[in-house]
Amino acid sequence: MKKSIYKILFVIAIIIFLIIVVPLVLFTSSPNVGSKMSVDNETPVKEQQIAGLFIEFENGTTEQEVKTILENSNIPANYSIDYNTDISSGRYYAKVDQDKKTAVVDEFKKGEKKIPEPEFPPDIKKGDYYIIVSEQGFEDENFLKVMERNNLRVKMTVICYISFGNEPKNWIPESKAVKIKNELDKNEKIFIVNFGGVVG
Repeated sequence: MKKSIYKILFVIAIIIFLIIVVPLVLFTSSPNVGSKMSVDNETPVKEQQIAGLFIEFENGTTEQEVKTILENSNIPANYSIDYNTDISSGRYYAKVDQDKKTAVVDEFKKGEKKIPEPEFPPDIKKGDYYIIVSEQGFEDENFLKVMERNNLRVKMTVICYISFGNEPKNWIPESKAVKIKNELDKNEKIFIVNFGGVVG
């Protein structure tokens, strides 16, 4: 009789043990498993790398001036300059006084013959004037007449390619390139900065 009571108590003790211990083991280990799985499934986002910059300078900017501007910027020390590069062609441009911009644009819209309207990007405002940039337009006879009436001289940008090297280890992250671009855009002699050789 005593043996059967002991057996019953032993069975009850095992059941209570299982009821208490098993859930504890399951609930304490499952978050770790879940977090491990989530970590394993996460794919790190790789930032794009920039191999170089195309910089368009004001017409007449010398190679020495380009070097000086870049030396005074936050561009990494190891780079090479392809001055007046033939990798890409410069663009036609003209300077328009801030006060004349609206009048000049209105002239483009007059007349029977449609005159190609140039671009007035807000990021190409330099001091008290705007830079009109166009890859076409400037070859149009009517367009040139408008420019002449407003005493605007058509010029071409000096384009340079700044290379950070051929090896990926020398390239810079896009976030850093954006900061460099924003800095260079503030220079009066620099009109346009574009990324060259985006990899990622």
